[in-house]
Amino acid sequence: MIIDAHHHYMPKKVFEKFVDPSKGAVRVLNEKQDFIFNPWLVDTDKHLRDMDEAGIDMAALTLAQRNDSGKEICRWTNEETAEVVLSHPDRFIAVACLPQDDPEAAEAEVEYAIKHLKMPAISISTSMYPDIRLNTKEYMWPIYKKAAELDVPIFIHPNLRPVGSATECTINRTISRGVDVAEGILRLMYDVLPEFPTLKFVIPHMGGAFLGLKGRTQAFFESTKPLQGIPMPEELKLIGKTPNEQKEFGMLEPYNELFNRLYIDGAGSGGWMPIVHLAMMTVKHDKLVWGTDYPYEIHDGRDLKSYIDNVKAMDIPEESKKGFLGDNLARLLKLI
Repeated sequence: MIIDAHHHYMPKKVFEKFVDPSKGAVRVLNEKQDFIFNPWLVDTDKHLRDMDEAGIDMAALTLAQRNDSGKEICRWTNEETAEVVLSHPDRFIAVACLPQDDPEAAEAEVEYAIKHLKMPAISISTSMYPDIRLNTKEYMWPIYKKAAELDVPIFIHPNLRPVGSATECTINRTISRGVDVAEGILRLMYDVLPEFPTLKFVIPHMGGAFLGLKGRTQAFFESTKPLQGIPMPEELKLIGKTPNEQKEFGMLEPYNELFNRLYIDGAGSGGWMPIVHLAMMTVKHDKLVWGTDYPYEIHDGRDLKSYIDNVKAMDIPEESKKGFLGDNLARLLKLI
């Protein structure tokens, strides 16, 4: 089974609330967001044609990029997406959109989406204006508590214009989003995962900038709860530790216990294979889930198929290929 874990859909009713879909793609760029209203978002017939051409069995439909649009937009999005799933139950999976900056409404929407609309997962953004992060208790703990209670995974999406990011030289759309995701991973590992031991997160875009910095985050790992009781010379406490020292002082076990709880999706680079190889070297293979960011980074059947074919050609165990391309996500969403 091949499942796209990072596949975007916007109901036409929601799209038309912002722009006219007949005018083609429209970019909305302001101090809080950078969003492309792409008409392909609403065209489920195109989605299915491209999926068929590539051999994709199912796609998880998400729209966390619009979590800042208010509870009405989130409710419309969830109800309309649930209708799409009812029309194509063997092809689409609905992931709930939440009004993340409204804790009471967000908690209620989780309840409604999971219990009433029968969605198997929810989605949130790495950060939101003015200063909401993944470890901001006032906003995020109600969502986490409800997700833990209902035992549903949380799909994360980058903030499309992270606070303070520059727009020149495509910095906002490339580097800043990757850093935002990487920061989010550390916030989860240090503050969220220890508090919510059963929560499951799907991290977007191959971890953003994180996989390239994983060794450095290990060297400076300082999360107090997992490291309680580990003796360490005073002169080493404030500086990075080498791989040998990390092993000697027992830092890797608590670090990996946290990191290995995260699922990493394969979107973010349009199917660029060097990052896939890096992921296979730095992430447990049962925690990798394939994704495309359709219809943005990849937007046609040819390139979807090319990405799949390149994964199948990798020199890794067949079990790892099948897990990455769909089985890991199917197990996470309780489809198998």
